[in-house]
Amino acid sequence: WDVEWYERIFTGGYPALLPENLDGTVQQNNWAFYPVFPYLIRGLSVITTIEWKYLAPIVSTLVGFAFILVVYKLLLLKQSKSVALWCVTLISVSMASPILQTGYAESLSLFLFASALYCYSTKRWYWLAFVLATLSVTRPGLLAFALFFAGMLVYKFFAEKKISWLDFGFAALSSALGFAWLVIAWVVTGRSDAYLRTELAWRAGYTDATAFIPFSGWFESGRFHLGDGFGQFVVAALMLAFVAAMFLPSVRALGIELRLWVAAYVVYLFAVFFPQSSTPRLLFPAFPLLVAFGIATNRFGWLGKSLIIGLSLLGQVGWLLLCWKYTAPDYTPP
Repeated sequence: WDVEWYERIFTGGYPALLPENLDGTVQQNNWAFYPVFPYLIRGLSVITTIEWKYLAPIVSTLVGFAFILVVYKLLLLKQSKSVALWCVTLISVSMASPILQTGYAESLSLFLFASALYCYSTKRWYWLAFVLATLSVTRPGLLAFALFFAGMLVYKFFAEKKISWLDFGFAALSSALGFAWLVIAWVVTGRSDAYLRTELAWRAGYTDATAFIPFSGWFESGRFHLGDGFGQFVVAALMLAFVAAMFLPSVRALGIELRLWVAAYVVYLFAVFFPQSSTPRLLFPAFPLLVAFGIATNRFGWLGKSLIIGLSLLGQVGWLLLCWKYTAPDYTPP
């Protein structure tokens, strides 16, 4: 699946000319995938002489473990040790957690997402700037941090009656860095629309859209998968359910930072994402929702917790069978 694209970057980098179909539309190509992970593996491969197919999952697994450790440290800032341990257990066995052991950039990007939240919560500002800069060329999603910092700016203005220039600065920095990869693709290929046209190529099997229209992907996906009318109704219902969930006691217990991060990331996904089989993977950065579930279920006995873990493992198996096991013709990437 997408591991193959990362291996192509590991081997040959990025094309200076975008591959096109006969009708002039851009084909799927390497520019959809950011460079830090494959180039990290390339550098480690030179040092260790281990080939891609072994080294990429090894590094992903190690970085995935680091992600869990950072989340644990982040949770200890406001939660008890028992709650933190139960929450990271839920994250570790969640439906999309197999992605932490494959040659994707997900482990690295999740580690950076969690590290940015930890740096912000502990006021490590220089480290935060470094993490954000690294994230900008690791995985899409930095604009979610721009929303997060803007939200914290508004919150502090009303709750604390002050203007947080730090949040303003980080919102501006995240906004600029959020477009860094688009600019890099433009400079290398000579096409200002290189990245967006490449991303649209992945929607070609679902929709005939030839331009990126923010906030349209979810409704188009609902129509494609569930039918016109009913599909859009389901999407609207999911949006209302998410808003309601943000006011649950266990979600409120997350604290303003994690709660606002979830809101910012989900709004970002709603703006840019076309939901399909990758949805469990792309929802993973909203891991504080699993933390909220862990807070709500921490008092369960061993039987209740074992049942939750068992259902999570079944969810993994279901996702692997539906989206990872290839049966031709299959166009559903994990």
